[in-house]
Amino acid sequence: MVSPECAPPTRYRVIRRLPRRPVLLGLVAAAAAVPVAGLLAGCGAEEPDPLAALATRARADAALIDSILNVGLLGAVLSTRLGPVADARRQHAVALGVELGDTSPTTAPHSTEPTPPGQTDVASALQRVRAALNDSARQAGLRVLTLPRKRAALAGSIAACCTAYEAVLQ
Repeated sequence: MVSPECAPPTRYRVIRRLPRRPVLLGLVAAAAAVPVAGLLAGCGAEEPDPLAALATRARADAALIDSILNVGLLGAVLSTRLGPVADARRQHAVALGVELGDTSPTTAPHSTEPTPPGQTDVASALQRVRAALNDSARQAGLRVLTLPRKRAALAGSIAACCTAYEAVLQ
């Protein structure tokens, strides 16, 4: 029998070394499998096209302007300033629709929705349109950074147009 004082300490136990080649091959295989697994995980869930949100926003801006232009005297006063903006936003919706694969890009009809009560003065109407154009320009500008070249050019031109009209309406 060996006394505990004479037994070799446990910290000096020999650990069996693993061969390097199999370990490296295993690491390389695991590293290659991670991106493939990530790609396959996203196959089932289809993400919405980022341009769809821009098209929806363009139609909403045109509808907002149309609702302002449908208010009697207010519409008459602002029609020369806001008419081209509404037309441009409709054209943006059409261009985005074509890019999204819409085979029949038609412009939305003019909205007949009345402007909410209390929003009938020129200054507040212009402020609402400027705010909508600012949001649209920001949204399109953020998309430029993530889209392929052709789509980024479309989103960039929409952002520039919205920014220009926002400045003109000051």
